[in-house]
Amino acid sequence: MTTKDEIFEAVVVQRHRLVVTLEELSDAEWDAESLCVGWRVRDVVGHLVSILEVPLGTFLWNTVKARSFDRYADQVARRIGSRPIEQLLGSYRAQADKRLAPPVVGPIAPLVDVLVHTRDIERPLGLPAALGADALRTSLDYVCGGKARGFVPPTRTAGLRFQATDLDWSIGSGPLVRGAGDAILLAVTCRRPALADLSGDGAATLAQRVG
Repeated sequence: MTTKDEIFEAVVVQRHRLVVTLEELSDAEWDAESLCVGWRVRDVVGHLVSILEVPLGTFLWNTVKARSFDRYADQVARRIGSRPIEQLLGSYRAQADKRLAPPVVGPIAPLVDVLVHTRDIERPLGLPAALGADALRTSLDYVCGGKARGFVPPTRTAGLRFQATDLDWSIGSGPLVRGAGDAILLAVTCRRPALADLSGDGAATLAQRVG
């Protein structure tokens, strides 16, 4: 997966996969805790909708007013996430085909975002990973490759070798961190429960860096 069009297509495919999963959830599951600390499943979906619904200029201006990107992102995710389930799901479904990406970073940002947040929803509910293999490899290359500023500080993965047990994928050199591709993706993006799924002589180092 090397071109912008290919990556955008993977984003769209993953959004529609997630829509199918969300359509099957009970009301209680929508209100269940996600892997994002402090966010319910509906708040994660609210975040994903906000990316598609709030114009970039508006988002940036409100970030300035809130004096923090994370603070405003949290506020808008909770606000949108509080909508009735059918309205929230309908908004995400209706906008799933949009091709939007932040400047400079490009479509890899929404790809990583939707893959990570898909597992933020699936894993606590005991659902298997519904991630495309090529999309996962591309996202792992990015988050483990030392260039994913805004997602993963370079120091978190520096000097470690990562190897997926369920994909033909590896990257880096040094002590080994080994596990399923989705567990690696979650762990390096600071989802601590996924650390327990990793092994190798570099796993403890990664856990220390994640905190």
